[in-house]
Amino acid sequence: MEGKLRYAWWSVLVGLVILAIWKLFLPHGTYAYVQKADSSREIIVYVAGAVEEPGLVHLAPDARLDDALKQVQLLPEANLESMNPAERLKDGQKITVPLKPVVIPPDPALAGNSSDPGGVGSVPVVSSAPVGIPVSEGGKININTAGAAELDKLSGVGPALAARIIQYRTEHGLFAKAEDLQNVSGIGPKTFEKMASQVTVGP
Repeated sequence: MEGKLRYAWWSVLVGLVILAIWKLFLPHGTYAYVQKADSSREIIVYVAGAVEEPGLVHLAPDARLDDALKQVQLLPEANLESMNPAERLKDGQKITVPLKPVVIPPDPALAGNSSDPGGVGSVPVVSSAPVGIPVSEGGKININTAGAAELDKLSGVGPALAARIIQYRTEHGLFAKAEDLQNVSGIGPKTFEKMASQVTVGP
């Protein structure tokens, strides 16, 4: 009889110990699980503008702008000086990488006929979207004289690609024929086909 009582007492004691351990450690375990779940979350931002391929970027919840820029392929003309790499990002945010101002060399003919004694006509003009460049007859855009705003109107061309066309024109000279646009990085046969009927190299 005494053995049965002792066995019952030990059973109750073990049960109490298990209950105490369960109450003691379960809240901490649950909190640790919540912390782990919270740390495994991520935010998604959309990066566009002066990048090779605009798209979604997956980042940690505490990510900064610099983290997002490291995961995309920036164009050479990307203007990072106007951005704050320490900016904290939030889920669903859109990031637009701006372009550097494009340096357009002056027309030699205009520079030679300049009536300004100071020779202002020989100073390159800095502009990201030149204004007042006319299109040719028939409504086609002259790729040798059009500025970024006009080039941006072409099918398949955005601000980044327009800047690259101007940069190529500045470095290599005027286009001899419309097909030479395919020498510009980012313009392949399919892209050129979309704009072929819209461009010209006429005067």
